[in-house]
Amino acid sequence: MAVTSFFLYYRPIPAMLQPSFIQIICRNLALGAGLLVMSCIADAKPPISKAVSVRFATFNTSMNRPEAGQLANDLANGRDVQIQKIAAVLQHVRPDVVLLNEFDSPWISRSVDYFQNNYLSQPQFGNEPISYKYRYFAKVNTGEPSTVDLNGDGKVQGPQDAFGFGFFPGQYGMLVLSKYPILISRAQTFQMFKWSDMPEAMTPTLPDSGKPYYSAEAWSQLRLSSKSHWIVPIAIGKSAINFITSHPTPPVFDGPDDHNGCRNHDEIRLVRDILDPKLGGYLRDDAMRPLPRKRMKHFVIAGDLNADPNDGDSTGNPVEMLLAHPLVQDPLPESAGAEEAAVVQGGKNKDHVGSGKFDTGDFNDSAVGNLRIDYVLPSKSLHVINSGVFWPKQGAIGFDWLDASDHRLVWVDVKAP
Repeated sequence: MAVTSFFLYYRPIPAMLQPSFIQIICRNLALGAGLLVMSCIADAKPPISKAVSVRFATFNTSMNRPEAGQLANDLANGRDVQIQKIAAVLQHVRPDVVLLNEFDSPWISRSVDYFQNNYLSQPQFGNEPISYKYRYFAKVNTGEPSTVDLNGDGKVQGPQDAFGFGFFPGQYGMLVLSKYPILISRAQTFQMFKWSDMPEAMTPTLPDSGKPYYSAEAWSQLRLSSKSHWIVPIAIGKSAINFITSHPTPPVFDGPDDHNGCRNHDEIRLVRDILDPKLGGYLRDDAMRPLPRKRMKHFVIAGDLNADPNDGDSTGNPVEMLLAHPLVQDPLPESAGAEEAAVVQGGKNKDHVGSGKFDTGDFNDSAVGNLRIDYVLPSKSLHVINSGVFWPKQGAIGFDWLDASDHRLVWVDVKAP
């Protein structure tokens, strides 16, 4: 997410793709409430995959910039070292479907083109190029002005009065890249869903007085998702796998009111409620459509959830709602590099309850230590073949790319349904 101090704790394709590009129709779709979605859709029927497995991944790339348009400029020149290292990780791990967090949204269609053409399609540090024919993005709440005083300082401007913390609209955005077709008409986004519309919401209160942290006006307007929540159906073989993506706010950078901790909890609860039409009966997406009546058959939950099941400062251990869900399986992706880092870096890592081998974020060792906060969680209907976290040990291939982000790419291979 982006001021320097903010990251000490959490931080939080013209495409020229393949010869078949002429068979691809790129179009913009406006879906309710000004939602902008860009995707590429093949004319032909979705191909039946012959692959044994499909690799799903999530990666907080830390490709946020302090000014709107700066990321597009860095992507255009093709020479940004940080982005080259991010591309190298993707080329090395080679996910088929990946969620990228913290990819700034201004000029995003152009930015994704630049990212594909100038970075992913170019060999980085000896890796083979990789190409994604399909992309999905939509508006996010970060930096989007609320026009109300959310933090009670008497002003209605600035990053803390935006619907999600950010210095300009679309900072810390989200992007899905896929080698498989995306079923745009069935996608759902929950960017505009109001927190107060969630039954039994975890309302922040001032502990001394017991009064609500937010004014009545602010509470009535505040959206729950700090970025957005998306259900992105991916056509794989004869089936569709619903890619459920989000990036909840970190549960810190607040006060005794714990408004960020409460919001993080309920943003993760929203993911849980999406899985069950009964629990999520109150939900309406940005086009005012309810969830499908039937429970979705296949899904993969992905994102930087900013919550560790054992350590850190989460409120109410919200991620446990997903890890213990009867429809969800936890492949427990791990890495030798994370285990090594926890020992070498020491500090708060020595006090952690959870094993360091499951960590996915490399944070301030004196404040919090490394944590498991990035997840790829398939439904139990999918057979998991393998999983991992890209965190090489010192001296191994790719170790020099890790400074591009304080998060690590997490991946899971599932058998195509």
